[in-house]
Amino acid sequence: MRLLVTGATGFIGRTLVLRALGDGRIGEVIAPVRSAEKLRAQLAREGVVNPPKLNILEATAPDWDFRALGKVDRVVHCAGVLFGRSREEYFRVNVDGTLRLLETVEGAPKTVLLSSQSAGGPTPAGQTARRIGDGDRPISWYGESKLRMESAVREMAPQFPVLLLRAPMVLGPGDQATLPLFRMVRGFVWPKPGFKSKHFSWISSDDLVDAIQAWFERGPEISPFTANVTSPGTITDRDLMQTAARVSKRQGLALPVPQAALRLVALASKVIPAIGENVPSLTPDRAREIWPNRWVLDARPFEEATGWRGSANFEDTLARTLAWFRREGLV
Repeated sequence: MRLLVTGATGFIGRTLVLRALGDGRIGEVIAPVRSAEKLRAQLAREGVVNPPKLNILEATAPDWDFRALGKVDRVVHCAGVLFGRSREEYFRVNVDGTLRLLETVEGAPKTVLLSSQSAGGPTPAGQTARRIGDGDRPISWYGESKLRMESAVREMAPQFPVLLLRAPMVLGPGDQATLPLFRMVRGFVWPKPGFKSKHFSWISSDDLVDAIQAWFERGPEISPFTANVTSPGTITDRDLMQTAARVSKRQGLALPVPQAALRLVALASKVIPAIGENVPSLTPDRAREIWPNRWVLDARPFEEATGWRGSANFEDTLARTLAWFRREGLV
């Protein structure tokens, strides 16, 4: 079996590649990346050196072309822009790059396209969770690009099974997005956006890879099939801080900060690049996703369609993430 994984130098893509390299059913893992040397170095730090079934290609979205590869059996598309500088950058990579992939890949492969809960927007008022079928209202350029990607794929109507997978925040070893959290809880005061608790769905990287595998093996032959996927339970922003502190063996106090003050910090990131570099979620566009109080997803349709259910433990996932950061010398 030949598997194509885009975004292999990113957190989720690298997790998928490592899992696939240990799967005896997969004969070749094809990884198009901007820097082959970067991917080799990342894998070497995980104890994987020059695996014989890894085929690294140097290619960049949206200009890649996969026709020369011949038939591919499965595709997982993780590559994309998470924290862009402009709306155009998000759409060029997240929309045009996805369509180019589908246009040039051969063999009618089963394909997973990683979307995001940002494509739908926050949980609608009066609901405990956002369902597939609720009206989509993205509030960031990133979310708009993911929603446009989904609609463009539907318009294209590829003649092979495609899953548009909406995931919430993904946690686990290799996740750079939680690095500011672990650095913050080393202090005694932890700034918390707003005075009300914010509620989130989440998924561990291991659960996400298992969900993708479940769809490949048991997913419905509907194209495209759009689904939410989560790990068990709903967490709050306080849970994130307190659990990160607990596994770090730290103590402190969550201090609510008026969101108006954080909006000023987000605006300041336009003229102080270091803010966006150190805390990417505080760029003016992505900061819009901080203000709503509920980002919770209903994953039951996916679970019913595949028989899969997430099993990760939140505290264990953060503990393993911290262990990875310490191994890398980041905290």
